[in-house]
Formats: sequence, C-alpha cells, structure tokens
Amino acid sequence: MIKEFSIFDFQKVCEVFMHAFNESWDDEWTIETAHIYLQELLDNKRFIGFTAWENDLLTGFIFCHMRYNWRGDGITIDLMGVSPSYQRKGYGAELINAVEKFSRENSIIGIDLWTGEHKPSFKFYEKLGYKGPIGITMGKSIKQEN
Repeated sequence: MIKEFSIFDFQKVCEVFMHAFNESWDDEWTIETAHIYLQELLDNKRFIGFTAWENDLLTGFIFCHMRYNWRGDGITIDLMGVSPSYQRKGYGAELINAVEKFSRENSIIGIDLWTGEHKPSFKFYEKLGYKGPIGITMGKSIKQEN
C-alpha cells in the first residue's frame, strides 16, 4: 500500500534509506547522517513524499520536490529507497506511480531524476519510461586543508 509521507514515519524512512543505500550503492550511511540528509530534503518548501508498506512494515519511500521552470511546475525525484529484502517486488514501481498520479492530478509538466548510468536503478527507470541521459552531473572532490 502507498501512503503520503507522514513525519511520524521519519525514523523508519531513515532506517530504510541507510540499509538500501549501504547495500545497493556501497555507501556508508549511519542513522545520524541519514537523518541529517533526509531532513534537508524534507525541509524543501515544495516537498512531496510517499511511503510503501506491507501491512505495518515500511518497505520503501520516495522524496521529491516541485520546481518551477518557464513551462510550469515539474517534479524532481530527489531520492527513492526500497529495503533490500523488498526490492524487485513492485514497491519501487508503485512509488513512482504515486508520483506520476500526483503529477497528473496537479498539472505537473514532467518528472526528472538522477541515477548512476551503471547502477541497477538506471534499467529500472528505463523500464518505467524514463529517458536518459538528458544531461550530465559533474562534480569535484575538494581536498581539505589540515
């Protein structure tokens, strides 16, 4: 079942995020760093979020925000995570479908997201009709002074 995100589920979302990204992306999140990171997303004035459930167990989440451009409102998917033991069972697609339904109901012109080209999520999004790459994200590590 898909529900609109509730702040009462924030701790559970942090736990799912930590496990999903540490296992699937080889990240090194702690519950504390997950909390800080997800709170920043939640603080966006135009935040949108949904959670996926199996009975009383949180299986996944999706955090997005609305953004304006010259054509109208769009949505950026900031982050989606599904517990590793619940991946490939349809929860991710249900979360995406919830965002797409919200978009249709609110005259949203499009949805964008970022994923690694060589990550399993790339093929997942392609199966759901997302096209890429449209642009490229560039970054640079900054050496810290002692």
